[in-house]
Amino acid sequence: MLHTPHLLDQLVSLTGIRDLELLEASLLKTLEGFIHPTGLSLYKVSNRGEMRSQLVFGAERCVVVRENFDVRPELLQAFRQHQNGDKATLQISVPDGVLSVMTVMESRANTTYLVISNASALRELDSHLIDGMLQIYRNFCLLLQESQTDALTGLANRKTFDECFSRVYELQPFEDDSCAVAVEQRKPHAKATFWLSMVDIDHFKSVNDRFGHLYGDEVLILLANLLKGALRNDDLVFRFGGEEFVLMIRCEGRDEAAGLLERLRRSVESQEIPQVGRVTISLGATEMVRNTFAGTLLDYADKALYYSKQNGRNRLTFFEDMVSAGLVEREAAPDENLDFF
Repeated sequence: MLHTPHLLDQLVSLTGIRDLELLEASLLKTLEGFIHPTGLSLYKVSNRGEMRSQLVFGAERCVVVRENFDVRPELLQAFRQHQNGDKATLQISVPDGVLSVMTVMESRANTTYLVISNASALRELDSHLIDGMLQIYRNFCLLLQESQTDALTGLANRKTFDECFSRVYELQPFEDDSCAVAVEQRKPHAKATFWLSMVDIDHFKSVNDRFGHLYGDEVLILLANLLKGALRNDDLVFRFGGEEFVLMIRCEGRDEAAGLLERLRRSVESQEIPQVGRVTISLGATEMVRNTFAGTLLDYADKALYYSKQNGRNRLTFFEDMVSAGLVEREAAPDENLDFF
């Protein structure tokens, strides 16, 4: 019971966190505190076998690597074994010691693996403690995800949008004195820009009126799936309520953003929905410019969406085009000393 007081303290700290990425870092810090391994990391692997990210703990901090990181061949083989149905904890002998590979979380898109490096295999007691810790972590993550997710569509909800918005520009998780998180190889390309888009289903009220709310829900679920399928791993999609959705996307300029959003619009237009037939969406978008309040950017995107709705629907409008045409004006830049986001 040597580690019990420390472990209890860490569990209290862990379950007080409300940010999923910071929660992962706290998990590694907790594990390091009572097993003291030579290496500790989390790998996210897509269900197609693509390496998504690596979270490495060392020197009292965690480093997130999103791109261009090397994975040992032994680990790649272990991940493949898991995907083929062998989900037991693996102990892999390597020249510098033993790698212990465990499954942390599974979702429809990704699997998260814990990899512990040590000079020798884990003791039975340590393995038992880690298994228990991971189960507590899973249970808490599921509760946290439920609070941050729209129950019908499975998308992130408005509350999550408010929490995520401040992280978009710097592309780094929140930091906290007890478990700092750094980010490497995650800064966008110099030409990368960020775009906020509001999406609304055209004539959605008539769908509910004519076919009932069950069919209306089917339309919402279909659109949510199309949005998730159309966006990339770093893009974010939220349901704001009713038939309104919000996207935050990273593109190399206006043309790429327009291309992605237009492909999404055409994809929805081409879908044949049982009983309902075809539906369309209208979109409004604006560039996410620094030193602009979140509420201001949402208002810009909403004005562009309203213009799409009032001018034929089933179209995309950029707020910047409305400014150029003299239809709207930007708000005056606020005092530079104010805090944003």
